[in-house]
Order: sequence, then C-alpha cells, then structure tokens
Amino acid sequence: MTDYNQAIQLKVKEIKSKYESRITTIQQEGAERIARTNEDAPNPSNFEAAINFTFDVKWKITSIKFDVPKFSMERETLKFDIPEVRMKTESIKFDVPATRTKRVCLFKKPVFRNWKWYSECVYGNKPEVYMRRVEIKTDIPVFNSKRVDIKFDKPVVRMERAEIKLHLPHFYLKEVDVEIGEHQREMEDIAADMTTELSEVQSSMKNELKIEITKEITNMFDDIQKTILDSRNDVCETYEGAIEKTKQSIKRLKENNATAEVQKLEAQLAKTVVEFETTLESIDSSLEDLNGQEIEALNGLNFG
Repeated sequence: MTDYNQAIQLKVKEIKSKYESRITTIQQEGAERIARTNEDAPNPSNFEAAINFTFDVKWKITSIKFDVPKFSMERETLKFDIPEVRMKTESIKFDVPATRTKRVCLFKKPVFRNWKWYSECVYGNKPEVYMRRVEIKTDIPVFNSKRVDIKFDKPVVRMERAEIKLHLPHFYLKEVDVEIGEHQREMEDIAADMTTELSEVQSSMKNELKIEITKEITNMFDDIQKTILDSRNDVCETYEGAIEKTKQSIKRLKENNATAEVQKLEAQLAKTVVEFETTLESIDSSLEDLNGQEIEALNGLNFG
C-alpha cells in the first residue's frame, strides 16, 4: 500500500528545495548585474562576496504556515452474496389443452324399413377439448450463492499544521560617495529587483504547494475509488449475466406454455433484481462516503 502521508511530505520537501535553489539563483543573477555595473566588485561566481561588497545583507526568516491532511487508514470490507448460475438441462412435463375431432351421433332420424320404423343416427365430426401431456427439454438456471469480499483502505482525515521556514535576504546599500549618485541608483535598482523576485518566491511557493498537495490527495482517492469501482463492475457483470440467463429461460418456457415453470423463474428473477439493487446501493454508499472524505481533505487545505 502506498504511504500517502510520506508522499505528501516528500512533495513538500521537493518544493522547498526547489525554491531554495531559486533564491540562490536570484542572488547569483544579482551578483552578475553588480559585476557588470561595478568594475571593482568581486567575481560574481562568488555571489555572496559580490553582494556583500555592495550591500549590508540581513537574513530574515519568512514562515509559510499551512494545514495539510494527515491520513490514517482503516481496513474496510464489504461482504456480499452474489448469484453463481449454472445451466442445467431439465425435462419438463405438463398438460396443455388441445382439441381433437370425434365422430358423434348428431341426431336420430326415423327410418321405415321392413315394415317397421327405426331410429338411426346421423353421424358427424365434432371437436373435443382434452388435456395433452407435453414434455420439453430446456436449460434452466440453477442458482447458488457465492461470497464476495471487497476490501479497501478507507482514509480517516485529520488536518495537521505544517510550517516551512525560508531564510530570505534583505539588502541595505552601503554608503557611497555622493559624486557617484547614478551608480547608487543602479545598485538600488538591483536590490529592489532582487527583493521583488524574492517576494514572488514566497507567493509562488504557496501556490505550488497547494497545487501539488491537491494532486497527491486526488491521486490517493482516485486509487481507492478505482479499487472499489473495479469490484463494482465485477459484481455488475455477475448479476447481469444471471439476469440475462434467467430471462432467456423464461422466454423459452413461455413459448412452450410451461406456465408453472415460468412463474417460478419470474419469482427468482424478481428476487435477483432486488438483491442486485441492494448490493449496488451498499457499494455506492461507500463511494459516496469516500467522496465526502476527499472533499473534507481538499477543503481543509489552508495556505492563508
């Protein structure tokens, strides 16, 4: 598991080191300007000597205070019983109404024969309804339950005060002869430019800290959310497969008028759909909780 707290601290150190290097660069560039303006200035490669030659330099500590999230991880486990379906070929027997033609006596008519009257039937065909036994063989889904665990590390957030101290130089021009006032103005411009750039360092550093720490927090929650979403997709595939197989079996049974079996499978289908919805609600609730934790962590960042 990634140590997210360590990742954030490393990012803070990386940014601090970057801006400390930037401070050094500002001084180096200032020393080069001094060398171009002041012929007797020391070699600008030794920028501290070059700057100290012209200015009284006083170092002051500038503190950047901000709140960063500190995460502790709690192991969360979501447990579900999801359907495991296999198809079993079964022979289903049932009675269905059918018709057949039967020859019957429609009516009797008198017939005179051999000096006597007789009654004789007049026959005709008449449909007769009866129950016919039907046997079909079809694949019926057989359901078993399979235990599934979704495990992930749920972050618990608390904000912790952090502080970065930067040693920033302040420049005070040494006394110069009144006769070289133009030279003095040039040196003052150099000092003003370096002071402005150093002030911008502090502002840029705050902005970059916020951007980079925000990225680290977002990446952490993205990793955890992906773990849950991947498991959610697996659960969906399992349920959707079971539902589709059940629907196909119901369709085949309806085509063959196997009413009793259709009723059984439709009841099983309804139960499976309810379980599917309940399972997804539980997973989605965990995703919502995780999203709330992310919002809390991001809103807690304070670089004032």
